[in-house]
Amino acid sequence: MLRKLSMLLGLLLILVLSACGYNIHTFTFTGETDNWSASLKVIQHSNDYEQQDFELHYTGNDVNSVGNITFGIETNAGGFGGSGYTLAESGVLRSSSEANPTNAKIIENSEVEVTVEWNDNIETILLSNN
Repeated sequence: MLRKLSMLLGLLLILVLSACGYNIHTFTFTGETDNWSASLKVIQHSNDYEQQDFELHYTGNDVNSVGNITFGIETNAGGFGGSGYTLAESGVLRSSSEANPTNAKIIENSEVEVTVEWNDNIETILLSNN
């Protein structure tokens, strides 16, 4: 019984100590145009993985008129995007991407440019870090 308890305490100690060295650095880029507002939240983990959470909000009146959306995001670390997306009823499009340790990372003072295409319209949104 004492042996099991000491093994359990040892395992718990290892878990606590390993969690202490884990850091997360988060920053968010935002911007807007006449028809759109956008945000790119960057979460950098101490294990060199990076998560990018993108939100695009339609600020017009008729969400149903938007149709299919193509978007592209360009940063210092390269770009990502997609096509054939549609907005949720709330007028929001959400997309996430993850970069592994071998990929370039987005820096806080990066210039972020989002291009949105819908219904033969194109707008470019410049995002800045808050």
